[in-house]
Amino acid sequence: MSKEAAEQHKANGNKLFAEKRFEEATKEYTNAIIKDASVPVYYTNRAICYLKLEKYDQVISDCRKAIELDPQLALNKLKIGYQLAIQQKVKYVNDILQALLLARKKKWEDDEAIRLEKESELLRYVKGLIEKERKELLEKEGTDEEAVDTINYNIDEKLRKVENVFVQSRENATRRDIPDAYLDKISFNIMHDPVFTPDGITYERQSLLDHFKRNGYFDPITRKACKESDLVPNLSLREAIEDFLKDNGWAADY
Repeated sequence: MSKEAAEQHKANGNKLFAEKRFEEATKEYTNAIIKDASVPVYYTNRAICYLKLEKYDQVISDCRKAIELDPQLALNKLKIGYQLAIQQKVKYVNDILQALLLARKKKWEDDEAIRLEKESELLRYVKGLIEKERKELLEKEGTDEEAVDTINYNIDEKLRKVENVFVQSRENATRRDIPDAYLDKISFNIMHDPVFTPDGITYERQSLLDHFKRNGYFDPITRKACKESDLVPNLSLREAIEDFLKDNGWAADY
């Protein structure tokens, strides 16, 4: 029922778009997304409406969401993870630790490369839509030089604004590296409640407690006896991680 309702909203949006009623069309595509948020075309259709309305942040946001829903992109990420898993050939605990940290970093770097490439594709896509609009307007105006100059000026302004949005987005994402010390040595996720073991090794508390339940009461790296009451909060590291996350919100998804 939701899918049928979503398709009806999309059809309504398409009709309104054809009538150049972009605000109303946007609402219909939004309703389609509310009914079924898994369909990329609802986001791309709404993005085109936002483009017409010169709401460039929303254009980019919707295009990014559509890219996230693209099955081919998901497949590419799975392939990266699979290849990294095959490449690691380690025998000892410390070797495993270092190799997994390396694999995690390599996957992050590969994902970053994909993200940046998709950003570039997205920019080309949006600029292509704007250039298409330029062509349509110029064909309509014919040889009226004043009208042509006005069209070119307005389109160039749109292109400039879009470029600026992307530049700002890139500048906000310049720091994309997480210190190894901030990563849990069991889950390899960034820590939120780091604790010391008696051997001075830091782990995420919950990861270590889960390890105790699964494998027994010992330090995963040194293999020496360790229990929950032996754990000491690493307050200085927790504060450093909290400060890092304040300035690097993206790291929460690492």
